[in-house]
Amino acid sequence: DGWHFQMDPLRQGHRLNWYDPLFDDEGWDVIAIEQVWQEAGYDYTGVSWYRNTIDLPQKPDHRGVDLAFGGVDESTWVWVNGEYVGDHDIGPAGWNVSFRLDVTPFLRWGEPNQITVRAMNTAHAGGIWRPVSIEVLK
Repeated sequence: DGWHFQMDPLRQGHRLNWYDPLFDDEGWDVIAIEQVWQEAGYDYTGVSWYRNTIDLPQKPDHRGVDLAFGGVDESTWVWVNGEYVGDHDIGPAGWNVSFRLDVTPFLRWGEPNQITVRAMNTAHAGGIWRPVSIEVLK
């Protein structure tokens, strides 16, 4: 819950620092994940952005932490606390492929953490349509 959502038809969000934790996204729409854009009422093909801030507990005993995506239609860039973490970009076939990114060095335990996801869709649905989770690896 609480994801902010903004379409980016000019594909300029990365140049406008929409991934910056201090970026003001209060004017963005609020959207639920685990649904495609069309289910949320957006008839759109292109680039859109998702932002959310989550609170993490105190640092647990762990060897690493992954940000796990069940599915994003179709390619994705991810930032945590303003730092680029990585991408998932295998083209249109990527819409139904789960993936994980190592976010261990980017998290701030016991504090709010800002997550930004840029999703690009070139055909059909679009967006974060499966669960996203933080998985602590022990």
